[in-house]
Amino acid sequence: MEEDDGGDDDYEEEETEEDRAAQLDRMLEEAEPVEVMDLPQLKRLLTALDRKVMKNQEMRVRHSDDPTKFMESEVELFEELTKLQALATAPDLYAEFVRLGGVNKVTELMDHDNVDVALAAVEVVHELTDPTVLEEGDPEGMQAIVDGLADNAALELLVRFLARLDETQDDGRQGVYNILEVFENLSELQPGALEAVCDKTDLIDWLFKRLKVKGFDQNKLYSSEVLSILCQSSEKTQAKVGEGEGMDRLLGLVAPWKKKDPPGEEEAELIQNIFNVICSALMVPANQSALVEGEGIELMVIIMQNRRFAARCALRVLDYAMNRNTAACERFVSAMGLKTLFPAFMRPSSLCLSKSKEAKQGQKEDEEHIVSIVSSLLLRLGGESHARVLNKFMENGLEKVDRLMELHEKYHKRAKEAANDVEDDEEDGLTPEERRYMARLDRGLFSLQHIDVTIAFLLTEEIEEVDARVRLIMRQNGTDLAEVLETIEEYHRNMGDEADRNKAQSDVVDMKEVLKDLEAFLNYVSKE
Repeated sequence: MEEDDGGDDDYEEEETEEDRAAQLDRMLEEAEPVEVMDLPQLKRLLTALDRKVMKNQEMRVRHSDDPTKFMESEVELFEELTKLQALATAPDLYAEFVRLGGVNKVTELMDHDNVDVALAAVEVVHELTDPTVLEEGDPEGMQAIVDGLADNAALELLVRFLARLDETQDDGRQGVYNILEVFENLSELQPGALEAVCDKTDLIDWLFKRLKVKGFDQNKLYSSEVLSILCQSSEKTQAKVGEGEGMDRLLGLVAPWKKKDPPGEEEAELIQNIFNVICSALMVPANQSALVEGEGIELMVIIMQNRRFAARCALRVLDYAMNRNTAACERFVSAMGLKTLFPAFMRPSSLCLSKSKEAKQGQKEDEEHIVSIVSSLLLRLGGESHARVLNKFMENGLEKVDRLMELHEKYHKRAKEAANDVEDDEEDGLTPEERRYMARLDRGLFSLQHIDVTIAFLLTEEIEEVDARVRLIMRQNGTDLAEVLETIEEYHRNMGDEADRNKAQSDVVDMKEVLKDLEAFLNYVSKE
């Protein structure tokens, strides 16, 4: 009996699986095929849309004092406009859509008095600028859509429309999200168009205000993403972000997180996006000065001291600032930043209390920023501040010199292994030497360069104990100062003309000259 029952159960289970398969087949057979728009259909839609627009305008003029009498015409206009979303199924028709005046019609409707009609127009633009759709179509059609939007001031209208939307309503929230997504889409398709929008409109100001709204929601997160994207794509936009009190506003957005961790992953992403904006903005000299004057260095030091989630983000900001600005280095030392920096130099895991997987994975990046900051301090500082940095290497039996040499060995080994792993016959347009150099950069060559520059700087101080310890450790590792010299020489060869890239900045260190001097010094002392 038990065996028979088991057999029945097996039969019923098998029968259920067959039923599911049959049901799926029926659903596929009954599903309506997706209709792809063709040119005649597009022309009919645009003609019908013209008629609905004209009728709506006429009814609005005729019954301006009684909205109920032109409401039906607006519903018809809304429905006709919604049909244009199907154009996204035929990206090959985009160029023709522009030629027929479609972009102009849709753009005009984004400024319609009825918010629902304007939202429908925004949704059409949202669908037409989807990069995944545009990639499948004719590149000329993609360019035609982007150019058409720019020529008809559609992007400026989108920014203006943001102020009309009520995010307490579902439609308003979705409308804001769609507009932000249009800007993100265009950042992939034509970043230059967004630079002009940021310059001509209040988009940056709107994003700042949206980020200042209390609480968390998806549009706040998306606003931080869009601001970060805009700031990465253009130096002009970076300058725009820092104009007026821009840097102070950014500092105000991150300050609440100096003593607490974000409650979830999305809030953490929001914080990272804002710090990304600060880092991008620091590419502009005026913003570096604004950060220092606004006590941004002190805030970053406090955030690091509290060792919460934002500590790693603050470290990155400090690296960006101090790598480019001597005043930032001075302020860092006076703000007692060395007390937090060098414990992290000895043990990067001490930077953040979090034991999350992300924090552990980020320790390599943290180490890169730390050695870069140490190098910047020795390079840029003089007088008492320089002496305070040097003193850190003299403490506790030269433990930080030992750590520096440990890092040299670690990153030199990684870079060497990376070069050995490169295939010489790859078809990527690079020479074998260039390919090996890029592979070594990916595995830590940039950090090795900062480490070896720091070693060279310490040796130029001609402190007998430091010199002896460096040489001793290198002998124990079976090498000598020629290894450091080799790194400096390669760094020098691949260093671009920094003066040309930073003409507007007076606080520029000519690294080519610095490296040249370090080469000469190492050539001399390595023969001793």
